[in-house]
Amino acid sequence: MKDIARVISEDYNSVLYIEGKKNGSYPYSNSLLIGEYLFDTGISEQFILKLKKNHSIKHVVLSHWHEDHISGNKFFNNSFFYCHCKDKHIIEDITKMDIFYEVEGLPTIGVYEGIMNMLDLKNTKINSVFDKDEIIVIDNDVRLRIIHAPGHSAGHCCFYDEISKILFLADIDLTSFGPWYGAMDSSVIDYEQSLDKLMKLNAEVAFTSHSGMIMSSKLIREKLMGALSIIQERDMVIISMLKEKTSKSLDDFTNKNITYNTYGIMKNYELLAEKIMIQYHLNKLVNNGEVELKENGYILS
Repeated sequence: MKDIARVISEDYNSVLYIEGKKNGSYPYSNSLLIGEYLFDTGISEQFILKLKKNHSIKHVVLSHWHEDHISGNKFFNNSFFYCHCKDKHIIEDITKMDIFYEVEGLPTIGVYEGIMNMLDLKNTKINSVFDKDEIIVIDNDVRLRIIHAPGHSAGHCCFYDEISKILFLADIDLTSFGPWYGAMDSSVIDYEQSLDKLMKLNAEVAFTSHSGMIMSSKLIREKLMGALSIIQERDMVIISMLKEKTSKSLDDFTNKNITYNTYGIMKNYELLAEKIMIQYHLNKLVNNGEVELKENGYILS
């Protein structure tokens, strides 16, 4: 059977890239495989079964708790699981996902529920957690640095091989959509700080959970700066919608394509996530003194 894991660099043939089903687009994701360590399990059930025919996987490292990154956990019952301490409680109790996505009790999230049912998520016992930028020594050729990069989720992590200079960015989105921080444990401020942190690395190859390879340190930095610019552009759009005397409520900013350029079949959920993201921007702008709270709404300072 053809191996779905492929070498990223001929100089470091133990570091393998696995493109998830449908090119890693949601509800699937890409993975990294180094020796017996698999990073994220959302490549799809079909791809997981293929992977296991060619590789012994004794360790599973999860970048964060979101469903498209943990859906294959159930196929690794004999593996040792790791994640950041701030995401552990949700991975071990997936009923908390509805709470953290703020969809609990809402009757209009049918497509979201359908995807969750299709993925057939299971609770996963986490055997070990990390809470700092720790190093995993996998073999003589790989020293993997765990980089806590919150914002997308509180415990979101990236993974950087200091020897090959290959960087797995997980859900640090470098596409034109830009950063996503639409859950209860997300943070636009943390996301900005994470992007700054990642730009300080000297990565020469990078890939994300939902897009392909970037094979240039210059381009990696430009893409990270572009993600930061998208956040700043969203700030400016929100500011442009405000006035000095007439206040606007949070609802006045919704359904205006501030974070989603278009709304798809998951529109009801996308509007909810967008509202959460806009609230984070407004909180930041208030803290910065650019916006004020007035009469349960917001005005320019």
